[in-house]
Amino acid sequence: MSNMESLEELSKEYRNSIPSDLRETRSFDWYLEYDEEAGVVEYELASEDPLGDGENTFYGRVIHEAIHEFINKVKSGARGLGPEKRIKLLLGPVGSGKSDFDRQIRRYFEDYTTRREGRMYTFRWTGLCDVLPDQDPADDVVRSPMNQDPIVLLPQEQRDAVIEDINAAFDAPYTIRNEQALDPASEFYMDALLEHYDDDLQTVLETHVEVVRLLADENKRQAIETFEP
Repeated sequence: MSNMESLEELSKEYRNSIPSDLRETRSFDWYLEYDEEAGVVEYELASEDPLGDGENTFYGRVIHEAIHEFINKVKSGARGLGPEKRIKLLLGPVGSGKSDFDRQIRRYFEDYTTRREGRMYTFRWTGLCDVLPDQDPADDVVRSPMNQDPIVLLPQEQRDAVIEDINAAFDAPYTIRNEQALDPASEFYMDALLEHYDDDLQTVLETHVEVVRLLADENKRQAIETFEP
């Protein structure tokens, strides 16, 4: 037993393993680099790989132009301009870096969601057994199955009003919007709770909803997933 590390020592080792800048606030410009002479946009996740100390970098104008085109498609999709309804295929010869770039995107997305500017949130239902008599006690607390944003808990009309106020105060070259419907499980809980509280939405949200931080985690299939063909 004398050779076993204490909980205090294990905790200290774990804390020391956490990157010192994990909680630092950085904008997405941290990843971006522009080569004015060559006229090519290079993203640092590809050209320098700061998270991997340069272990996985990409070279060549053609590759960086292709990466920039991919990023533009993602931005267009995020703004609801059409690409969000399509599947983006990476085509190229063997050894051209398709899988490596895909891995980099996933890795940096995971890291970005741990930062202040990359924060995402979802919600969970609580105290369900207090209202639903046939609810399994093990499911008294149920997380949003689809990890949806808490804004979807508001009816569309009220949601649009909130988003309009956010966009008015939000200094960005794009606007936020959300037209998602609640997933079936959450819709069931919402309907049951509204019926119980005589359509008092405020009481439902204050009594039975908790907002929680959402981190992208491929291993947990949380906000990011991979599928083998």
